[in-house]
Amino acid sequence: MSDLVEFGRRLKRSLDGNISYRKAAALTLFILVFLFYVGPGFVRWMLGMGQVAPLTPLSACLARKMIRYQDLVTKYNGHRDGDMFVPYTGNGYLGLSVSAESQIYIKNRRSLSLPVDFKPLVHLFLEGGGDSETAQVTDYLEGTVTSLQCLGGDEWTTDPVTVTSTVLAHRILSGVLIQEVKIHNPGKKVAQLSLEKLGIAQWEGATSQTKVIEHGEGGQRYTLVTGEVGPEGRRTLVSVVSKKLDSTVEVQPRMTASIKIITGVSYHEIGEADPAKLKEEVEKEAMEGVKAAAAMTWQSLLDSHSQAWRSLWTTGLGISWSYADGAVNGDRINATIYYVLSQSSSLLHEQTSQAKRTELQGYLSYAEGCYTGVRTLQAKNLWTPLTTVSQVLNVANMWLLTLEKNGCHNLLKAGADGVVQAMVLSLPGLKFSNQHLELDVHPRELHRDIMLRRVNYGNETHVNVTISVMDDNRAALFVSLDKRNRDYYACDAGCLDPPVKLGLVPVQFPVKLTDPVTAILYITADHEHMIDLKHTIHVKEVAEAPAHELHVLELHRSGGRYGGLPASFWFFIGALIIVFHLFLFKIIFNEYCAGQDRQRSRKFSDYQKTQT
Repeated sequence: MSDLVEFGRRLKRSLDGNISYRKAAALTLFILVFLFYVGPGFVRWMLGMGQVAPLTPLSACLARKMIRYQDLVTKYNGHRDGDMFVPYTGNGYLGLSVSAESQIYIKNRRSLSLPVDFKPLVHLFLEGGGDSETAQVTDYLEGTVTSLQCLGGDEWTTDPVTVTSTVLAHRILSGVLIQEVKIHNPGKKVAQLSLEKLGIAQWEGATSQTKVIEHGEGGQRYTLVTGEVGPEGRRTLVSVVSKKLDSTVEVQPRMTASIKIITGVSYHEIGEADPAKLKEEVEKEAMEGVKAAAAMTWQSLLDSHSQAWRSLWTTGLGISWSYADGAVNGDRINATIYYVLSQSSSLLHEQTSQAKRTELQGYLSYAEGCYTGVRTLQAKNLWTPLTTVSQVLNVANMWLLTLEKNGCHNLLKAGADGVVQAMVLSLPGLKFSNQHLELDVHPRELHRDIMLRRVNYGNETHVNVTISVMDDNRAALFVSLDKRNRDYYACDAGCLDPPVKLGLVPVQFPVKLTDPVTAILYITADHEHMIDLKHTIHVKEVAEAPAHELHVLELHRSGGRYGGLPASFWFFIGALIIVFHLFLFKIIFNEYCAGQDRQRSRKFSDYQKTQT
C-alpha cells in the first residue's frame, strides 16, 4: 500500500511545474485514441454486456439441430425465423404459412389469397409441461418449411426430446399437403407427447364426415370436410381430406418415432354448376389426391417434390452484396422469387398428356417481347417487406401483374418454369426482341457484379451472362453457353465489331456507351441478323463506357463514400485535426505575441522551499 502511495506522489511531482503545450497535446491525443478504441469495450466489459450467457441444455440442443441448416441460410438459399421473412410453402394450387394458427389458402386470380377456415397442421407438446426452444427454417431449394423443437422437463433436463416437423405443398400432386413429424427421445424414460390439430376453424356451413381410405397396411380413417368460401357472386366449393390421429404418442427410450400426414384439397368455382354433382366431384378429387400420394413410397413422394423445385432453380441470378441504403440484396431476391414461384403451378411437371406438354413447351420457348419495362431490380414496389402472409401475397400479385403487362404473358402461361425465366430476365434488363436477346441497361447502373445463370434461349440453349466490375472500375461482360443446339453469336453496343461466336468458355465484351443510348449486348443464333443489326441500330457515337467514380463503388461495397470506414471514425479524425491546430495556434501566439517576460507557473510549496 505504501508503494502505491509513493508512486502517486512521484506522479504528482512530475506533473508539477511547467508542462509544454506539445506534451499536453500529445497527452490529449493519447487519451482520445485510448477512449475511442478501448473505451466502448471497457464499458461493455464493466457492465457485463460483452459476456456471452452460457447455453442451457435446450438452447444447446437447438444449436446442434441448426448446424445442418447453417450453410443453407448463409448462401441465402433459405431463411430461418427472425430473418424478416415469413415461413411459407405453396405450389400454385394451395399454400400456407407454417405456424400454430396456419390455415389453407387457395387460388384467387393471380395468387393463393383465398383463405379456407381449415387448419391442417399438427403440433406436439410434452405432457406434464416443461420448457421448449423452437426454430423454423424455410428451404427455397426444396420448397419445405422445417420446424425444430427441443422439449425439456424434469425428466429430460440433460437429454431434451427433439421434434422435427417438415411441411410442404407437393409440387407434382398439387392438391396434396404433406407433414412429416420425427420425434427422438434420447432419455431413459418413455416420452409421452400430446398431439394437437385445430382442423375446422369457424367454417360456417361446412359439413364433416368420416371416410376410410385404403392404403399402407389397410384402411385409414380420414375426416372429409366440404364447404364454401369466397365473396358473394364468386363462391368456391372446397373439400379437405385430413387423417384422423390419436391424441397422444409414446416414444420409447433412445428411440425415434415418425408421424406421416397426408392432406388432400380440391376446389372449384360454383358458378352455374349443379351443387350436388359439384360436391361429389370435389370430394372425389380430394380423396383421389390422398390415394395417389399414399400409393407412392414416402421417399419417392418427397424426392419428386424436391426434384421439381430444384429444376426451377437451375435458372437464377447472383449479385454482389451492397451496403447502400435501400439496396436489394441476394437474401431478399431469393426470398421474393421463392414466394412468387409458390404462387405458380409446375404445369410441365403435373401434365401427363404429351400434347399439353408440347403446348407448354411452346409457351416457354416463345419469349418475344419479354421483358420491356423498367428493370425490376430498381422497382421499389416489388421489394416491400415480407413478414406476413398478406405482404407476401401483395408482392406476388405485383410481380405477376408486372411481368404479364410487360410482354411476359406467354412465359407465364407455362407455369412456374416460365415465371422464373421472366423474373430473371426482368431483374437486370434482358429482353427478347426480334430474333435476338439484348441487355438493355445504362452502363452507369452496372456498379455491382451480377451473374445470370442458364437463361433459356429456346428449349435447347441456355445462356450465362456475367457483369463484373474490373480493377479499373469499369464494368465488363462475360458470355457463355451452358448448352446449345446450334451456333450462337454476340456483339457489344452498336454491333460495329464482327460477331463473336459463343461457346462453353466465357467470352469477354467491353461495356460501351452509345449516342443515343442503346443496348450494351446482343445475342442471337442468326449470324446474318447480327451483321444487319449494325445498320439498324443507328448510333452517332460509340465509345467505351467511362469508369465508375470511386465513391459510387464504395457506397455499395461499404455503405460509405470514404473507403469503408464508419462516419464516427472520420468525425474523430476531424476533431483531432481541430484540436491539433488549436494547440499549434496557441504555441505560435505565445512565441510571437506574448513577449519575452513569460514566467513559469509556481505553486505555494515552491515559495516555501525557497525561503528555507
